[in-house]
This record gives sequence, C-alpha cells and structure tokens, in this order.
Amino acid sequence: MKMRKYYAVLIIIFLINLSVGWSQEYEFQHITTVNGLSHNEVRKIVKDNQGFLWFGTQNGLNRFDGYRFKVFKNVPNDSSSIIGDKIYSLAVSKDKLWVGTITGLSVINTVTLEVIPTPNIFNFIGKNGVLQLFCDGSNVVWASTEGENFIIDAASLEVERVLKDYKIAAVAKGFDNNYWIGTNKGLLQYDYKTKTIIKNYELGAFNAYGLDEIYTNSYGEVWITKSHGIYRYQSERDRFIEVFNGSKTFNAISENDEGDIFFGTYGDGLLKYSRATGLYEPLLANPENHLSISSNDVYDVFVDDENIIWVGTQEGLDYYDYTRHRFNSLVHLPENNNSLRSSFVQTIFQDTDGLFWIGTREGIDQVVFDEGYTNPKISHKNMNNTLFEPLNNSYVSSIFRDSKDRMWISTMGDGLFLIHEGQNLMRRFTHNSEDPNSIASSSVRAIIEDHLGRMWFGTGGGLSLLSEDGKGEYAFENLGFSTLNTTSMPYNDIYSVFEDSKQRIWIGTNKGGLSLLVEKGGGKSFLRFNHLPSDPKSISDDEVFVIYEDVDNRVWFGTSGAGLNLLKEDGRSDINNGYYFQSYTENDGLSDNEINAILEDHEGDLWIATNTGFSEFNIDTETFTNYSTYDGVLKGKFRKNAKWKTKDGTLFFGGAAGINYFNPNNFKINNNVPNPVFLDLLIDGKVVEVGQSLDNTVVISQPLSSGSMVKLPANDNRFEIKFTALSFASSMRNTYAFKLEGIDRDWQYTGGIDPSANYSKLKAGSYRFYLKASNNDGVWNNEPIFMDISVSPNLMDWKIVKIGIGVLLLLTLVLGILAFRKYKGRSLVRDPNLKSKKPIRVIDPELNKENLEKVKELYLLMETEKVYLDSELGLTQLAEKIDVSTNHLSMLLNDYIGKNFYDYVNYFRVEEVKRRLKDPYYQRQTLSSIGGDCGFNSKSAYNRIFKKFTGKTPSQYQKEI
Repeated sequence: MKMRKYYAVLIIIFLINLSVGWSQEYEFQHITTVNGLSHNEVRKIVKDNQGFLWFGTQNGLNRFDGYRFKVFKNVPNDSSSIIGDKIYSLAVSKDKLWVGTITGLSVINTVTLEVIPTPNIFNFIGKNGVLQLFCDGSNVVWASTEGENFIIDAASLEVERVLKDYKIAAVAKGFDNNYWIGTNKGLLQYDYKTKTIIKNYELGAFNAYGLDEIYTNSYGEVWITKSHGIYRYQSERDRFIEVFNGSKTFNAISENDEGDIFFGTYGDGLLKYSRATGLYEPLLANPENHLSISSNDVYDVFVDDENIIWVGTQEGLDYYDYTRHRFNSLVHLPENNNSLRSSFVQTIFQDTDGLFWIGTREGIDQVVFDEGYTNPKISHKNMNNTLFEPLNNSYVSSIFRDSKDRMWISTMGDGLFLIHEGQNLMRRFTHNSEDPNSIASSSVRAIIEDHLGRMWFGTGGGLSLLSEDGKGEYAFENLGFSTLNTTSMPYNDIYSVFEDSKQRIWIGTNKGGLSLLVEKGGGKSFLRFNHLPSDPKSISDDEVFVIYEDVDNRVWFGTSGAGLNLLKEDGRSDINNGYYFQSYTENDGLSDNEINAILEDHEGDLWIATNTGFSEFNIDTETFTNYSTYDGVLKGKFRKNAKWKTKDGTLFFGGAAGINYFNPNNFKINNNVPNPVFLDLLIDGKVVEVGQSLDNTVVISQPLSSGSMVKLPANDNRFEIKFTALSFASSMRNTYAFKLEGIDRDWQYTGGIDPSANYSKLKAGSYRFYLKASNNDGVWNNEPIFMDISVSPNLMDWKIVKIGIGVLLLLTLVLGILAFRKYKGRSLVRDPNLKSKKPIRVIDPELNKENLEKVKELYLLMETEKVYLDSELGLTQLAEKIDVSTNHLSMLLNDYIGKNFYDYVNYFRVEEVKRRLKDPYYQRQTLSSIGGDCGFNSKSAYNRIFKKFTGKTPSQYQKEI
C-alpha cells in the first residue's frame, strides 16, 4: 500500500512537471541530415579514446570532430567497408570501434579508420544482427545476437561463446569487477574469471529489441531501465526496487557531472532524476519551442567528459551544451500568464522587498524569484486608480525610488507618475505648453536624485529640475537648448542623466553630445563635449546613450555608434576644462559599437549590452570577451539603460526580446584540456589519402597524427592542413595557434568553422608544423602536437649541382651550352616596391609577366584602398579583390614577394602605425586605438607583430620619435 502511494506521488510530480517541461532549464541544439548527419534516426552514441564522437544511425555510421561528419557506409562487395548500414549497437576498446549492425559485426581501427578484417569473428557471428555490445575499457568485448552471446578479446580477436541458455539484452560492469547482465531469464550477477553466475535477480525478462539498459556510476549505484520501469539497486538488502513507473518504454541511461541521471524513453522524451531534490522531471519535445528535444522517441543518451548531454532521437541528434546557456531569460510567451506581458523591456527596478518591477512597452510587470533567482513568478500589475490607468498599457521608460521612499514612474508620451504609498499620495505630471512650470516633456527617459536630494528628469524637451514647497505644490525648472546661449543644453532630447562620485551631473543627449552641469552663483550652465573628427580625444559620438561609474570611480560613456568612452582628466583648464576621452570600439574587440547598458560585476569587469549581445571588458588588460545568441543571449537589441544589479551580483539586462539575467560568478568554466588532432592534408584543394603518390613521392604513409611525416614533391607543395581540438563545448569558440618552423616567426591564430592552415611553394628542405589549441574558455593544451614536412629538391636544381661537380670533365662544356639554352629564358625577379631579398626563378615568360602584373595590382590595392585596415581581412577576401585563387595568391606572396599572407598584410599595418605615430593629427589618439584603426584585432597581437617588424613595442617606438 505504501509503495502504491509512493508511485502515485511520483506520477503526480511527473504530470505537474509535464505541463511546464518544455520551458525548463535544458535547451537543446539540433543536428540533422541538413548538417551532414547521414540519417536522422540516431540509435547509439559513443566517444573513442582520441576524443571523436561516433553516432550509429539507421543509414550509416558517423564520426564527428566538432565541425563536420565523416560517414561510413556499406559498399557492396567491398570488404573494406562496414558490413551494414543499420546500426544497432556500438562499443569502444583501446583503439577500436565495434559496430553492431543488422547484418553482422564490423571492427574499425579508430586511428587508421580502416575496417579490420575479422574472419574468425565472422565465423561465429556471420550476418546475424548484433543487438548488444559492451566493453568496459579493458580487452573484453561482449557481443550478443538474437540467439547467441560471445566474449571477444579486443587485442587477439579470439571469440568465446558464453551463457548459451540465455539471450543477453544489456551488460554493465560493477565495482567488484563482476558483471551485471540483463537476460531473457532475469538479471544475472556474473563472475567473469570463473565464468559462473553468482545470483539471478527475479526482475523478469530483459528485451534486447526494447533497448533495456543497465548503468553503474561513481556512486556505486546500479540503475536499470526495463520496459516501463526504472529500478535501483539496494546494496544493503541486495535487491532491486522499482523507483519509477511510466506509461512508455524506458531505455538509455547516462549521468552528468552534478550526479543527475537522464533516462531515455520511447514516447515520453527524456526523464531527468535530480540528485539534489530526488525528483523526476520530464524534458519533452514541443513544436512551439525550438529548443526542446527533437522527438519524444529517444534511443540513446550520452554525457561526455565535458558534461555535454547528447541525445539520439528518431528525428535527429540533440545536445545540451551548458557553456551555451549561461544566460537565463524572461520573455513573453503567448497564452502563458507566467510570462512577461511584453518582451519589449525598457526598464528594470528591484525594491527593498526583492520584488522586481519590469517596465515594458505595454505596462508594468512584477516578478518574484525563489532563492538564487530561480523559478520566477510573474504578475501583471494593473493600476485601479483612474489617475494611473494610462500606466496599464503605457510605454514605461524608467522606475526610480527616491530617498523619501517615493516611487517615480516615467513613460514615453504619458507623462511622469509619482506614488507615495505611505502617504497615499499619487500624482501625474505632463507637459503643458501654456504652463512654464510644467515638466519639459511628457516623454521622460531618465530619473536621478542628486546628493542634495533634488530630483532631475531627462526628457524629450530638455532637463527638468523638480521644486517642492512642502505643501504639495510641485513645479519644474526646465533647462533646454538655446541658439542664443552657447552654455545652454546642447540638445533637448535626453537619453541619460547621471551624478558621479564627485557630485558632477552629466547629461547624455540624442544628437547634441555630452554635457556637464555647471552651477555657479545661483545660475546653471553647461559645458559641452562634442565629437570632433580632427580630435581623436574628443568623445567618439554625439549620441550618448549610457553613463556609468565603476567602483574605482572611473566614468564611462556608451554611445549610439562609436563605442565606449572613458573619461580622462589631465588637470589642464585650457581645453574642455582638462577633460578628454579614451575610446574603445569594435577594432579593440568590442562586439558592436552601439552601447545600450553597462554594469560592473563583483570581479571588476564591465558587462556591456550592445546591439549584438554582451561584451565582458577586463579593464586591466583592456580585452573583451563577447557573447552572442550562440551563447544563449536573446535576439534583438538591448534597450538603453534597461539594467539592474542585485546584491549577490546577478546582472539583469532588458531589451526588445525580453530579459537576460545571469551571475558571472556562477559561470561554470570548462577546464577540460582540448586534444588537438590533425584531420586532413589537402593539395590544390584535394584531400591526400594515405599511400597516395605525387610525382612518384608517397605523401603520407600513415594517418596524420602527432609526429607524422609528410613528403611533398618540389612542384606540388601548395597545401592545406585541417585540424580540430576535439572539444565540443561551444566549439566555435575554440582557438588554434599554429606555426611552420622556418616560415612563421610567430604563432598564427585561427578559429571558428573549419580551422586550417595554408602554405605555398616551400623551398626544398625540412620543416616542422606545430599546432596547439584552447577550448571555449581559453584553456590551452600543454604541449603542441607537430608533423614533419619534407619538400623534395627541384630536379633541375640537382642537375645544376651535378654539372658543377663535373666541371673538370670535357662534357662540362656541352652540358653547359645545353643548360644555358634551356634556361636562357629564366630571369630573376624582385618586387620593386617592397624590400624583399628573396629572388625567384620564372620559367614561362608569359606567366611571369601576368604574375608581375598581379603583384603590382596587389601592391596598388594595399597602397590606395588600404584594405589591410580591415582587421577581418583574410586570404580568401584578398584573393577575390585581385581575381585570383587563394593558392595563386599564396604563390605570388611566397615566390614573388617573399612573405606569407600574415607577414605581408602586417607589414602594411605596421608601416601605417609608424606613419600615424609621426603625424601630429593623431597625437591625441591612444596607441591602442591607433593599432585597432590600422587593422590589429587585439592589443597583444598589435604589440607582438609591431615588435617583430621594428624590434620595438609601439610605446618604445613612439618615445624615440
């Protein structure tokens, strides 16, 4: 009876969660045939010892490297292909992948990717379907068909029949080195050494076709899914108890780093068991939520060593990557009362009781969170008082509580509202053109209270200062723009008003720049700061959205389209009272030049809401880390000054798509060290296969790995090396550093999709290519991997050497004449515009002429259009500009100019920096800003490359001018 009540409670919990399951914390990304997967029905998932993921589908086997798939399929009458395309089971041993198909078992060498001939295994299994495979990391592989069971030695490939009277559906290894085996006659505890059954647990029949599963974990637990139930082992009683019973069939089991366990079901999606709460939570497919799992029919669940959850479903491969979901959100959901009334959020305020007031374009919402800002409960606040009814559907722009415990609520067009609940006081202020004491405009964006307790309001018609007589009478002193007064407000449309720690009041306007209130002798005037194109130390834009002061009393200004500005003071009074500005833009790493809100976290970093996401700015190192929709940031631009920071450091930002909130201190950092590997070698865009020959030279004799030898013919050494890090957490954020010893002086960096390195026309000799990688959170592998590259000498050069050796022979004269005639068309060519000391030989005069024209065209392009100022300029873009292929451009750079692409472009960038450092026009611009404007995309790269070309850092060079 008690057990029935227990089940009833669990089912109720399951059904309660079912109604909101699609909106839970797990948001899945999806991979289908559109992305290169061979089939959408993914049956099995494993990871090999190198770190590649393998997916068994109903039409082929797929290896995934983080960016692309390599597909393995059966080719009729080809024993080097896998035996079948319908994959039932997968297992991994030391250097082998075991592939169970509907028509037999294949074994793949995971290093060479060759299908290993296994005639002995075939003699036992034949073309029977392999329904179950298991390997515990040792050399023991369990394989089962519908009628027989086998143990295979993974090294010797010897086969032994076991448990002839049973049909095995699932195998797992316990901590005592015994095995748990689910069979058609119950659950067995099996001693492998003695090949005996220790105990049979009467749990009923296991069904291999039903994907029944056994799972053991680091807690010493044993979990079983069988039919509609989940069972858990009680070691103290040596028995299994059913802990959950569902309406659909359970199958796969896996566990994340937090100890939560995920169960796959056929029909009810995923079921998550929370170790913290002991509750079960469904994660279901929902057509209205593209971030739910693809299908409720789940075949396999696999949590990898980076804590990414991979789910094989009937409609594709899903994965949950926690590094892409660090940002929580509140949005409007149609027909859901526990959501915002509008996703367009203009202001955020938290009162002393912890209640959040959210100003939207359609009124005010109030939000209460559980501890840790979880489980938000949202209510739509409606004002019953007639005076306040306009607030119920108004565009609420700002909410502020003053030192007298009064609530001020401003709107765009409906005026300013005052609420003093303690005194039952409610007032509404609107602009009246016939009343000079009314507020300057009914559209109010900014509200502050200064150190004297005065209330200031930034409106669409100027700056308004409230005066109160203590008897309930209110009047406004309005300060606006005047064409007759150069010390008036520069523009009436105000975005922001801010008083800093020095009691200075700053005003950011729409098109009038920045102004500073000056109060002297009872009068009020304004010091104006406008953008001057001729002055790099002026404020960078005349639209100032945001004003913010950090804990070190630095004042920052965010602009509409010219980035971030830091206020500087040099103590002089001759220019702008000694004030000037240092700017940071996209060239310095900012994600976008439109800045809408700024907050500082507990570590002293600035979080900047831009038009494309968040930029985390480390002030000390002057470096940015950017986050976009790829990382879980909401789509749509953020709104001006829609922000709030809680006492515990949780940051809230509002925008056109809702609210993102997060605590940077709670970000889980991916500390897994990446494993860089070489994938492919390409020559002229074509993959070189193992054993393939070019000009009678075998290029690679073994699959590429660290220490591989690559042999390139003299005339075919324009090549590309593709690589990956085998780190799947936010893999687009992985960074790669590579260097070809003898060619590259410094590390070259790349990232994103399809990372690779390109080289062209190497001289004869030996080279070593180094590669290292970092994961999404900047964790680098310890030692670079490498491959050795040998370029054969040109045959004609070798003949010349032989001629030189035989000069004492009579034949020398004849051979010399022949050689002279053969090579008389050759000439030494040097780029007249660059100081290259590397001559090259040209055989075809016509081709030589065309190449010289392209070199001249390239030089003119760099000098006139200054394309190198684009920090994103790449080999492909530059090649397109002179209408040649990337390989052709690489050849021109290497053979005619004597530089690789990076050195060539950086040469012009360094020269441009040197020119600007000598030009008085740029004397007020910072070194960092000059570097960014000249095409350097990071401060570290700027300093490193400048020193490489000049022997000095930019600051050292500037001091010597």
